[in-house]
Amino acid sequence: MAETATQAPEAAAEAPPQDAPPQGGGDPNADAAAGGALRPLLIKERFAVDPTTPLPDLDSPSAKAFMAEDRRDIDRPVFALICNPGLPTRMGAMTSLRGSGIKALVGILEWDVAYWPQIRQRTMILILERPLGGRVLQDGKFRISEYDLPRKVIEPLAGALQEMASIGVAHRAIRRDNLFFMDAARQLIAFGECYSSPPGYDQPPVYEPAERAMTPPAGRGVGNSRDDAYAFAVSIVGLVLDKEPGSHLDSEQMQAQKLETGSYAAITGNENLPLSLLEPLRGMMGDDPAQRWGPEEIDLWLSGRKMSPQQKKAGKRGQNPFTFMGRQYHSVRQLADAFCKHIPEGAKAMRDDTFDTWLRRSVEDPNLANAIKNVLDVAKAQTGTFAGSDEMTVTRVSILMDPMGPIRYKGFSFMVDGFGPAFAMDLLRTGDPQIPAEIIAKDIPDVWFQAQLTYAPEASIHQKNFSQLKIVLNNKDPGFGIERCLYESNPSLPCQSTLLLQEYVLEIEHLLPALDRAANTQDIKSKPLDRHMAAFITARFKEDISPHMRALASENPDTQTIGMLSLLAFIQWKLRVEPVYGLASWVGGHLGPAINAYHSRTTRKEIEREIPRLVRRGSLPELFDLMDNADRRREDIEGFGDAVAEFAAAELEIQDIEGRGEEQLTKAERTGQQAAAMGAILVTMSIVLILFMVRVF
Repeated sequence: MAETATQAPEAAAEAPPQDAPPQGGGDPNADAAAGGALRPLLIKERFAVDPTTPLPDLDSPSAKAFMAEDRRDIDRPVFALICNPGLPTRMGAMTSLRGSGIKALVGILEWDVAYWPQIRQRTMILILERPLGGRVLQDGKFRISEYDLPRKVIEPLAGALQEMASIGVAHRAIRRDNLFFMDAARQLIAFGECYSSPPGYDQPPVYEPAERAMTPPAGRGVGNSRDDAYAFAVSIVGLVLDKEPGSHLDSEQMQAQKLETGSYAAITGNENLPLSLLEPLRGMMGDDPAQRWGPEEIDLWLSGRKMSPQQKKAGKRGQNPFTFMGRQYHSVRQLADAFCKHIPEGAKAMRDDTFDTWLRRSVEDPNLANAIKNVLDVAKAQTGTFAGSDEMTVTRVSILMDPMGPIRYKGFSFMVDGFGPAFAMDLLRTGDPQIPAEIIAKDIPDVWFQAQLTYAPEASIHQKNFSQLKIVLNNKDPGFGIERCLYESNPSLPCQSTLLLQEYVLEIEHLLPALDRAANTQDIKSKPLDRHMAAFITARFKEDISPHMRALASENPDTQTIGMLSLLAFIQWKLRVEPVYGLASWVGGHLGPAINAYHSRTTRKEIEREIPRLVRRGSLPELFDLMDNADRRREDIEGFGDAVAEFAAAELEIQDIEGRGEEQLTKAERTGQQAAAMGAILVTMSIVLILFMVRVF
């Protein structure tokens, strides 16, 4: 019977609906590409993007530019950026800056996910205002007098920074080659786009403050307007010198110089800069984030106020160098970074008495030396445990040595506001979430929070977020775990299920249509719902789906199947998704366990006959109602109960009948035995009597 029950849904999965339209998810862009014609792609029924006309002069490091047209306003200059599908975009910045009206910023008009023929998959496409004057470095050079620079460059761009700060958005992609002229006369300067990649991802390290430059690009963090001011100052230096700032050093040497001498000295070097710019450049490139200039200070300077910024040391330094791995270090922050890059050697070096002596005598910081000694003593007492491991010890000590720096653990480095993108990029690169999971599970960010010397309101928000991630991580049910942590920490990351990697499912509304298309290319023996998808749904779907998730987490195959069907059906019903013929067929092929849960053979056969008809309708709610109809369930349960009762009664009757037969047989045997005994006695008596008479006579 079990074999029969699974035949119908499998047949439904293999046979396409006879009265359904051609499957393809309704993606006209994909259909056009499949037909061999690269026709313009229509974004939000308004902007036509021409895939045959690239605009390389408007490319971004992580996105390619193409010609676009606003069909409602033909004269409006626009262009499109085709994003890298492997990178999270900045959806929050897009939403906040659309319609902001910031003149000195290449504005974003619209965005959508669509099939892009050149990469043969769906990806994010942005529609932006087109800068008619092109890039400021159009020929690789830009010359402007020091007298015109404040009015034509610094003032309008500082105004854009001020407006962005008031909205609560940091640009985080300010650099010399991301400046454009919005007008054909090349008079109105503007910052380029900042939407196509994670914050700071496309920045050369010289444009990042020292602490953010220590991390890989994805881990640099959201930052704030003061980080933008830092990058703005570096860009100004590049414009004035007419060359890339810090080009006299490679990235590693530049980072070392920043930590040794400070950013201003490292970047400007011995170059001759206009005296009028020294004050704002020093202020904006300050190495103390709390003292660094922001848009307000720049505005005050432009108004004529003298600020006299203080140039604090880049960090604690030793009078004499500390030798590690054959290299000499004066900067405590730089040495902390070196320890984290060579963990076994770093753990050994920091346990050596010479390190403690260097901190006390050369750096002259006994408080730091005592704090590190306490960490080492605790680690020694916990040898053989996680807390006593070299990896955790080096992480704790590095945070004490460089509390402004990133969190560094087992080679995974990130600023506290950059964990999400760093996690996503590391997972995409290695396919292994083990290290990010350990960071969450072992409360490693708490070590960083506790080491901070000043209170920052945003830090408490991040601390709360990590606490919530730990709760999610510890729940191993579908919809939770490390997959859910990935989506909670990356609101702009598409679903990473292997079933949907080519579909770029960014919003819950896109999920079922994407699964419907995937039904044509995936192995239908695999289930159409995996842990990544369950986590994506739980993170993105703002409805109560706890009953569906509990069913999905059941150990019973039939309950799991009903949970899968009910969840997908609820999404289709709630979002009013159009019929999904391919997905319905796919789901239908996995309903065997749910069908077998019915006791009645007749009911099972009726369901098997109905499944193909409902598959052809493409309605998951109707399919769910067929599989888990309350009346049918009740009738099946009641019928099964009646059948059980009838069977029990029949069993008792049989036992009674069998019991009476045995009793009669026993009685007959007893009577026979008695009769035989009496007969034997009578025969014996007769023989004795005869013998007696013979003897007498």
